[in-house]
Amino acid sequence: MSKNRKYILLVDDEKGFLFTASLFLRKSGYRVKVAENGKEALKLFLEACSAEEPFDLLVTDIRMPEMTGSELIDAIRLSGIPVPVFAITSYLSAELVEELKNKGCEAVIEKPFLPEELTDHILTIFGSPEATANMT
Repeated sequence: MSKNRKYILLVDDEKGFLFTASLFLRKSGYRVKVAENGKEALKLFLEACSAEEPFDLLVTDIRMPEMTGSELIDAIRLSGIPVPVFAITSYLSAELVEELKNKGCEAVIEKPFLPEELTDHILTIFGSPEATANMT
């Protein structure tokens, strides 16, 4: 697996979404690690940093059991390890968007959405298509 490809941690408690989104992201050239809740994601995030193979992006659902996406973002921010965050949710509101922006989220999208919308937001976060040119 090439280390030049962008590495994404995808977190969602809906197994069907997690499978479909991770498959699409892999087909789009990204390396993807998945977690089904915030606690699992935090563990994977810290392990990746310790192994000196940090994630380039965290894509997280907000409403999840055990640890919400908001709590996950807070825990990652407390670690002091910088990573862009892209939030996904089925329950979007102006208050939630404001809260997530205050936590430093780069983007927020409401479910359901097309796979292309996911990758379009990710390309914007990474800066440009040129930023991902080495993914293949």
